Amino acid sequence: MKFITHTLILLLMVFANPAIGQDSEKSSYDKIWGKVSLFENKDGDILQKLLFTGRLQGDYVSFDDSSAGSLRDFNWRRFRVGLKASIFDRFTLHSEADLNLQEPESLYNRLTDTYISWTSSSGIKFKVGKQSAPFTLDGSTSSKKLFAMERSKVAGNLWFSREYFSGATISGKRDKWEYIAGLYSSDGGTEFDQAFDAGRFLLFSIGYNFRERFDLENALVRLDHVNNSEDPDNGTSKNKNITSIVGKFDKGRRHLWADLSLSDGYGGQSDLLGLQLMPFYDITDKTQVVFRYTHVDSPDGNCIKLNRYEKTLVSGKGNNVNEYFFGLNHYFYGHKLKWQNGLQYTDMKISGAGGSYNGWGFTSGLRISW
Repeated sequence: MKFITHTLILLLMVFANPAIGQDSEKSSYDKIWGKVSLFENKDGDILQKLLFTGRLQGDYVSFDDSSAGSLRDFNWRRFRVGLKASIFDRFTLHSEADLNLQEPESLYNRLTDTYISWTSSSGIKFKVGKQSAPFTLDGSTSSKKLFAMERSKVAGNLWFSREYFSGATISGKRDKWEYIAGLYSSDGGTEFDQAFDAGRFLLFSIGYNFRERFDLENALVRLDHVNNSEDPDNGTSKNKNITSIVGKFDKGRRHLWADLSLSDGYGGQSDLLGLQLMPFYDITDKTQVVFRYTHVDSPDGNCIKLNRYEKTLVSGKGNNVNEYFFGLNHYFYGHKLKWQNGLQYTDMKISGAGGSYNGWGFTSGLRISW
């Protein structure tokens, strides 16, 4: 384990050296990431492209609460590897496995993206297999492209903590419109053997870009809706219906992304209201500051979860949470190689018990994807 950890840290230090990212006709970063292309032949009858895909994410964390204690740790958050093939011009085969660097004795965790897709000449995509369920602002954002250290508490409570589900979707873009609709198994199993053994959920999302009307580079407003069957074996959250209004507004270096989400719970889960406001600003082409305010409210009992590291200090749930997050990101090679830092303050009220969580947290992490 020490050998693996030290080797990976050394690789991260080498990749993070600014000298190798200096502009040139073809940068060293381009050359390194170009190695993931194992085969490419646009004129091939069967196989046109074969890529090695994956991501590696590591966090150093420091969290403190006046009554719950403190946490200092380093964690490998995500390590995924796989292959992605373009075949017969319009088909894509993709499969990735999530691996456990924290406990490599049991290295394999589960399959993540594992699907076959077909794209029409007009851009309509049909996808069947294990895939993410993109709804809410952070739930529809890949972990490779998050601007904050981790997904917000809106996604943590109204989205599904198990990201990948077996299902079939249709998606596409036309003019200023974009859409996705899908039917998924709610089992959340590690592979396909449990598909549709539990309930199922329907996902529908439609968005329109008002960029010309508002004179912005991007002004996407999107409506997401999920209907989830009430099955005790579901691997989803215990929310029957989830509706989310997402906005993404960008102009130059200035950005404002927002999310307003509502859900009605079942099986002891309260209805939830979630609000996320995330303005961020590009100081330079490589350095960025992020602020995020998150509010989640549960009117009927303690049904709100904290995020990954806070839960190690407080295992209970609350009925009202506010979080203030300030982040500083540096992009060595876009989202493919970035260093992210985040300072956050979380205030959670716990009804009945008379308790609360008031904690500060700091996270610093490297994110690599290919």
